[in-house]
Amino acid sequence: MSADEVVSALDALAAVLQTTRTLGTALASIAETAATTVPGCDAATIAISIEGRPSTAAISTRVALELDMVQYDEDDGPCITTFATMQTMRLGLFDLDEQYPHVAAAARRRGVQAVLSVPATWGAEIVGTLNLYSRTGPFDDSAVMIADVLAAQIAIAISRSPEFAAARAVVEQSQRDTEDQGDIDIATGLLLASQSCTVEQARRLLQRAASDDGRTVVVIAHRIIEQHNSSR
Repeated sequence: MSADEVVSALDALAAVLQTTRTLGTALASIAETAATTVPGCDAATIAISIEGRPSTAAISTRVALELDMVQYDEDDGPCITTFATMQTMRLGLFDLDEQYPHVAAAARRRGVQAVLSVPATWGAEIVGTLNLYSRTGPFDDSAVMIADVLAAQIAIAISRSPEFAAARAVVEQSQRDTEDQGDIDIATGLLLASQSCTVEQARRLLQRAASDDGRTVVVIAHRIIEQHNSSR
């Protein structure tokens, strides 16, 4: 495929993504585009992050899914490493033999000669990977460049999906809840020391202060911590 044809295919993909309403359809379009536009690519998958682990969400051919599954079964392989490090993995069969012999054996049985796994990141977070497989040999720099463009489209598609937004809201709320509880525990400890009371009495003092002031317990805890820090 010529450079002009690649640009045309990517433009067509962008137009599809603008009108696509579901994440599954968007990822399927990107996987198919990868298989037809990335030089040397014969099969592609897209894995997305499910509770911090990769899970294949779109495929261009079954052989690509089978090679993803080999990595999941052993919890090791280029896709797994890309998820852990957010680094691109570009490997021929020799490299696979050295680093992931179980993947190399599975690749040989399926006539695959090379693997390219590219991270799809949103901010500092990895949200997916684009995993490409070649029957003809190692991927070159132009393949990596196009794969990077497609990985960026994956990140945008995932980040815009209601599913991702909902999952992210749950994680962020959980983090806030954990931080708030930590501050409440610190304030309780400070009251134990300053008021010579029990843990239960300290908690009642926090609740009473919050009720009298029309604030939340978290706000009162923050205030106690700030007063303690300013008095040191």
